[in-house]
Amino acid sequence: MMSFAVKYLPLIWAALWRRKVRTVLTVLSITVAFVLFGLLQGVDAGFAHIVELRRLDRLFTVSRFGVPLPQSYGDRIARIPDVLLVAYSIQTGGYWRDPKNGLGVVGAGEGYLEAFPEVKLTPSLRKAFASTRGGALVSRACAEAFGWRVGDRIPIVTEVPQRDGSKIWTFDVLAVFEMEGRETDRFIVTNYSYLDEGRIEHRGTANVLVERIKNPAQAGAIGKTIDGLFANSDAQTRTISERAEGLSQQNVSFNTKFFIEAVTAASLFTLLFLTGNTMMQSVMQRIPELAVLRTVGFSGFALLVLVLCEAALITLVGAVLGLFIADTLMPLAKNIVGVASIRPVVFLDGALAALLVALVSGAPPAWRARKLNIVDALVAR
Repeated sequence: MMSFAVKYLPLIWAALWRRKVRTVLTVLSITVAFVLFGLLQGVDAGFAHIVELRRLDRLFTVSRFGVPLPQSYGDRIARIPDVLLVAYSIQTGGYWRDPKNGLGVVGAGEGYLEAFPEVKLTPSLRKAFASTRGGALVSRACAEAFGWRVGDRIPIVTEVPQRDGSKIWTFDVLAVFEMEGRETDRFIVTNYSYLDEGRIEHRGTANVLVERIKNPAQAGAIGKTIDGLFANSDAQTRTISERAEGLSQQNVSFNTKFFIEAVTAASLFTLLFLTGNTMMQSVMQRIPELAVLRTVGFSGFALLVLVLCEAALITLVGAVLGLFIADTLMPLAKNIVGVASIRPVVFLDGALAALLVALVSGAPPAWRARKLNIVDALVAR
């Protein structure tokens, strides 16, 4: 079919440009559909990449009913087989200068940084962080958004009141760090002891415990074991792996994957009718010409392939244009999905989708061309 298309490309091209306005509008419609296809596939790939970066061997334990968790919970969890380390933390929200400048504040207890090996810090920085009570490690997103530099002293309004009633905490920026998969997250990490000793209530407790486990396949079982330890306590827990938490956050209010698949299917389904209608009109208007081709030696099968090649060309041109436009627009979604370009496989998927649309929509008019009766067609002329 490919060699046939190349051999008769001028004939195919002339047939498409018989009605220039119709062809251009059809290509533009296909282009718009594949811009949507490319963007949605890029967003889907971005969300999938974020989920893949979430670890199965890292668990989070939080209070089931909002009651603060005693530090002693960490000691009991640490005795569970396959639990490598447990770290407690205070996690709260805050802002810098204006509520619009929101960020997260993490009060990290002993072992917390070890639970996140993807945070790259030199031994000297780790030592400085441990010895500086009000020291803060600042995510690059925060540093870029607020213009912070190492050595700055920053006041943050938090949800945790101090003993004097003030909610303003002052931190010294010790380092700016990056964390793969969370490049756009704005948060700072400070010492648990600094927040715990200075707050007015719930001292000696945490609201998030982080566990690293030996076997990721046992994440669910270990989570149930942890929750079982405190099933009869005043502060019951809920434990979930980091990856499961990421999936839950994506789907809690909106099932992004279902939406992407539904919109993609709807757009491709609409293309079937659009391309099919275009090809049917083209064949109907060219029946006498097709009859002439039969008289000069073209077989019915050759006419069938000719019409299918026309449909394939028009959909592929629209698909390629649409996907390149989508790739150009993807950087606009980087802050949402963490990726700035479409994966190469999306172009392959788009080409296959375009060919499928061409095959299905072009089949009825192509079959009609194959069954064309020369005498009747010429008489109709």
